[in-house]
Amino acid sequence: MSRGPLNLLIDMLAAACLLTMVATGYVLQFPLPPGTNRTHVLWGLSRHEWGAIHSWASLGLLVVLVIHLVLHWDWLITMFRHRFTWMQGGDAGRGRQAGFMTVAALITLAVLFALATHLSVRERIVPLHPLDEPSSDGFTATKEQPRASQVDFWKEVMPLFEASCTMCHGPLRQTSGFRADHREDFFSPRNGGALVVPGDVTASRLLNIISGQQPAMNAAAAHHLPPEDILLLKKWIESGAAWPDGKQ
Repeated sequence: MSRGPLNLLIDMLAAACLLTMVATGYVLQFPLPPGTNRTHVLWGLSRHEWGAIHSWASLGLLVVLVIHLVLHWDWLITMFRHRFTWMQGGDAGRGRQAGFMTVAALITLAVLFALATHLSVRERIVPLHPLDEPSSDGFTATKEQPRASQVDFWKEVMPLFEASCTMCHGPLRQTSGFRADHREDFFSPRNGGALVVPGDVTASRLLNIISGQQPAMNAAAAHHLPPEDILLLKKWIESGAAWPDGKQ
């Protein structure tokens, strides 16, 4: 293959890898942001699988760039010799030697970076149950203990209900006869017990529903909320599940 078509092929491969990186990077940042790997998919692929495509595209671009450098090595050496006076004169191999030293330095830095990342990885102990959470240091799991912190119902909990629940359980539509904007529907016994038992996260069926612990229920996946929302409702129940008067 002549140099012209080969250069065109290399450029097209580099452009394809770059566009793939941009597209997958957008997916990982916006449609599937961090925290959605367990709950969302895009075109049948989870965030983890999109991340794998992004990584392979990055590796492909790196390989293409190395091939590009190899194909244009003599041209690069010539340009360096014209630009830098300290490379001019003497034997013709001086510029080539400097180029090889530069490549060797880059490879050494890449190897050191890889070693540093692999040796710095630490195992993080995460809870098996989605309602448990790690301690403040982020590395050890703690047993469930009562929390003293309070949750502002009207500023934190009700906006969560309105965003996640009232489309199917609200003023316009009451699936299964339940309204997420009515106090009684949470605290009154229904179908085996109240959805919320103040101060008792074990007896509060709401937490099982939103954490995927009742897979046999209708539309179980649609009721599964992100971990941060589950933790907020857990704290609300632990702190007494206050629902102040003033709004309904």
